[in-house]
Amino acid sequence: MSDAAASLDGRYPLDRMPWVPVTTRAATTLRVGLRELFLRAHEFSGLAVASPPAASGLLRVLYAIAARLTALDRMEEGPEDWLDTRYALLEAGGGFDAARVKKYFDGCADGLRLYDEERPFLQDARLAHQCVSTSGINKLVLGRPSGSNQVFFGHFSDDVPVPLPSEEAVLHLLAQLYYGASGQCTPRTVDGQKYGNTMAGPLRRVLSFHPLGRNLHETLLLGIPHPAEWSPANQGRADLCPWEEARPLPALEPPKPSAGLMEMLTDRHQHAVLLQPAEDGTHAVDAIITWALRNNRPPLSDPYLIWDESKDGTLYPRRADAERALWRDLDGLVLQDRGGKNRRPLIFEGMTGTQLPEGVFNRLRVVAHGFDQDGQTRDRSHFTAVTPPLCALLASSGETSDMELALGVKEGRQAAEHAAWRLDKALRDTWRTYTLPFGDDKTAGRTKTERGGGPWPERALAAYWPAAEERFWELLDKEDFSHALAAFGGIALNTFDDLTAAIASEPRGAKARESARGLVRSLLETRRP
Repeated sequence: MSDAAASLDGRYPLDRMPWVPVTTRAATTLRVGLRELFLRAHEFSGLAVASPPAASGLLRVLYAIAARLTALDRMEEGPEDWLDTRYALLEAGGGFDAARVKKYFDGCADGLRLYDEERPFLQDARLAHQCVSTSGINKLVLGRPSGSNQVFFGHFSDDVPVPLPSEEAVLHLLAQLYYGASGQCTPRTVDGQKYGNTMAGPLRRVLSFHPLGRNLHETLLLGIPHPAEWSPANQGRADLCPWEEARPLPALEPPKPSAGLMEMLTDRHQHAVLLQPAEDGTHAVDAIITWALRNNRPPLSDPYLIWDESKDGTLYPRRADAERALWRDLDGLVLQDRGGKNRRPLIFEGMTGTQLPEGVFNRLRVVAHGFDQDGQTRDRSHFTAVTPPLCALLASSGETSDMELALGVKEGRQAAEHAAWRLDKALRDTWRTYTLPFGDDKTAGRTKTERGGGPWPERALAAYWPAAEERFWELLDKEDFSHALAAFGGIALNTFDDLTAAIASEPRGAKARESARGLVRSLLETRRP
């Protein structure tokens, strides 16, 4: 079937229709279908998805397909053989095998239609009969207000719904399945049992890290987790992606552990979605978003997340924070042992200089996709950040200098955060002392606490962190963090002086300023042994 004929049947086949935004080597952006994406992956610089949650979800789908096309979804021999196979594929650099691409998508074509009465892509066709109402197209888009929710990213109304072009609808579908909210949803009735609430998506609120190669082909190969970490939990069930099989999800049964790598990447959703298309399939005009399961799926360690350890020993994923720059999590990516309290993403376990071709290793970067959300309906901000090449930090050659540099990254981050803390405290103390009413000396402690920290700390940190990030990359480039605390202390002191300069000319202001300035100035005298 030609692309033109495929677009006319109204079902929007995702393997043929252009919907995935990619960047070319000429720095232009275009949309391609899944077939073209994998046939030309080595020609594209990377994905160009504007929505970070959609990009994070899409990458997991593409990793699964890439694993199928290269047989990296299984480990027939041993761990070293798998690494050797990946090494050879990366070294060859010729892209994915065209015959395998054609065979795979021909075999999965029935499950890759965005609109279908029986097997819509990553959707549940049963919702058309199990839900008596729809959720509205606004509900599909994370950030659009729906119902009585507050406006965050744009003014939309359920009274005047704005249809989504199909190429955008599929990206919002992915974002909803991986990052969707918990709480009230469109009611769904299954076997006489009706519920109107759902649990949060598997990636809601978290920060997802992904390796970046020199082109999209390398990026997808580097993002495939080692199957040794995901041995099938249920030998009696095939490890399949939702578009590779026709079985519906048993909504009322307790969910089973992932059968393996493919299910872990593509089938951990807590939401059930069904899009309603326009007659020609060019737009999604409505949507049903409801619960998919009544129980949480069994926990697993997603290979793209940093895992922190609470005081009681429980591991939890690093939260996305729009105010926290990526470099502050860099030590969490490169250090294998962080004192037993944290775990770096498993995807970086096989990325040392001996496990990757030299050209790939020397240009390896990391992209982070985050969505700052609460657990239910509030979506604050989403963001994407990219590191410079990390080869010096991932070398792991066994040399003492390698370990010192990796530990230096941790010490540099800690030094920057400590300097920020002292800057914040010094400014709060200065403000409280300066604004303390005369005659209140006897109740100074109580008054200082009640009066707060004033406007300076927020303004100071807004200026401090960008400057600290620039200094951090300078120290990393020099591979020397021995004077990190003094370096960041100097930035903090300059910021303190700039903000308090206006009160330095009067006795009361000068006294308040100097009484707290030493807290920051003392950082300049600190040296690492």
